[in-house]
Amino acid sequence: MIITKRLKGKAIATWLGPRGDAARRVVADLRERVTKAPRRLELYFDIADPWSYLAAQAASRLVDAYRIELAVHVVTPPASDVDPQPAMRAKHAVRDAQQLAAYWDLDFPGKREADSGALRDAGTILVRERPPAEQLRAALEVAQALWSNDRKQLAKLAGSWGAESHGSVAPALNAKYAALRKAGHYMGGMLRYKDGWYWGVDRLPYLESELARDLGSDVAHVVTPRPEADRGPLALSDKPLSCDLWFSFRSPYSYLALEQIEAVLAPYGVPLVLHAVLPMVARGIPLPNVKRMYIVHDVKREADRLGIAFGELCDPLGPGIDHCLAIAAWAEARGGQPALLRFARSAMRGIWSEARDMTEYVDLRHVVERADLPWAEAREALGDPDAVKWAQANAADLAVFGLWGVPSFKVGDFIAWGQDRLPLLADRLRRHAANEANRS
Repeated sequence: MIITKRLKGKAIATWLGPRGDAARRVVADLRERVTKAPRRLELYFDIADPWSYLAAQAASRLVDAYRIELAVHVVTPPASDVDPQPAMRAKHAVRDAQQLAAYWDLDFPGKREADSGALRDAGTILVRERPPAEQLRAALEVAQALWSNDRKQLAKLAGSWGAESHGSVAPALNAKYAALRKAGHYMGGMLRYKDGWYWGVDRLPYLESELARDLGSDVAHVVTPRPEADRGPLALSDKPLSCDLWFSFRSPYSYLALEQIEAVLAPYGVPLVLHAVLPMVARGIPLPNVKRMYIVHDVKREADRLGIAFGELCDPLGPGIDHCLAIAAWAEARGGQPALLRFARSAMRGIWSEARDMTEYVDLRHVVERADLPWAEAREALGDPDAVKWAQANAADLAVFGLWGVPSFKVGDFIAWGQDRLPLLADRLRRHAANEANRS
């Protein structure tokens, strides 16, 4: 069984690796030649989504920099199978967009979720068919008014751009969202080029590399961090800092975060506090195939960029997760946070880069002993029913801060979701340190 899973892991790694990418690129180029379709960039724009507004700003700059044709598709918010916590997601998106706009040279005036009436009015403007360049300008102007909560400006835009009836909005947006799912993705704020998907500003470097290579131009770096002079001293808290990190053994993004977090915190002497949670599926949150496939591809390109081994994987869902949680709870009780971190990193490396099967004692023993923990004691901890309760309590604590996904971070007043936010965390720690230096 172990040999079979190792071979399966190697097959997955090959499919995700350079040979798989090369094969997919050949297929995409062949399809382009056969269909004779013009090479273009596509923006999937969700009116209610702050990240879509940021992506639209990036798309506008990409069109100017690379002189590429653009298509704009206005879609609904994600369906329930990929967005199990829409209320939490809406609140978090505003908070996250504020943090992104403070770090990157982008605009986001929003203070809270968009008003439902304003969203309906915005929809009547953006469902009208227009040439792509005009639709992008309309989307940017409408989103700026929407997130500024400027109903008078929205009314003016309806007059200048023209609008359809309220009743036409839902059918048009639903049809576009169905086309998005058929194309292979599930949420707005996405940019698509050929067969590649790029989420908002977070994946622009990959997209720009593709565009520059295909169009024979230099990388334009259309979105850049604001000057540090604009991101001056700012306290995270008036109390001693610690970094709470929620993670799941089944989350490959958590694996990437655990491989990086110590380097982020070490310069500032901030202690790490780990909180293991059950996988989303075990918490009743579905993970449809369209989402799973995107995540695996996305994590692979991020892992390659970061120099982190990834791809020879063995899904731990089920007894494997139970084993990991039991040993994690035991490790924390035995040796505190340092022991928990050592085990978590060892187990995650085994799961995501070595195709280690967490249901098999031989593999469990390997990751436990690699973490400098005694296997005989760890084995006795397996089957501890309190471990699941421990993980459930951790998830309940996470929900207090308006989050449900992992990895999530909290340091002082900085709350973020996703390993993509580690650069923002590093920047906030830098700003906090500058504030402390000014006080001394």
